[in-house]
Amino acid sequence: MAHRDRSDRILTDWDCVFEALADPSRRYVLEYLHDRPETASVWDLAVALAVRTTDLPPDEVDVQVVQQAEVGIVHVHLPKLRAADLVESAGDGVSLTEHAETLPLFTPAYRGVVRPVGDEEERRDL
Repeated sequence: MAHRDRSDRILTDWDCVFEALADPSRRYVLEYLHDRPETASVWDLAVALAVRTTDLPPDEVDVQVVQQAEVGIVHVHLPKLRAADLVESAGDGVSLTEHAETLPLFTPAYRGVVRPVGDEEERRDL
């Protein structure tokens, strides 16, 4: 077998990536960061996550809910996303890594835009 020189990006710890992607809040953080042209602050991520979980407009979400989301982001979600090399942070800014951009996380099928069709009866109903 020929020896191949591989970069660290190819030798991904997939268990770490799958663990990071297992949580819907972390997947939402990735999606949120992908849809923004610039880095996001931890507070922006917390507000977005609180809005998503409460289904309220940003100005109606209780500050305590946002603060709880911020604690979860700082102490749980970002460490797991960093360990999987999916996000990087500088100061209060958080952004996707180049590695995250190479994964098929942001395709229409991943986002649920493409609905898989089940049996023949469901196909006829469409």
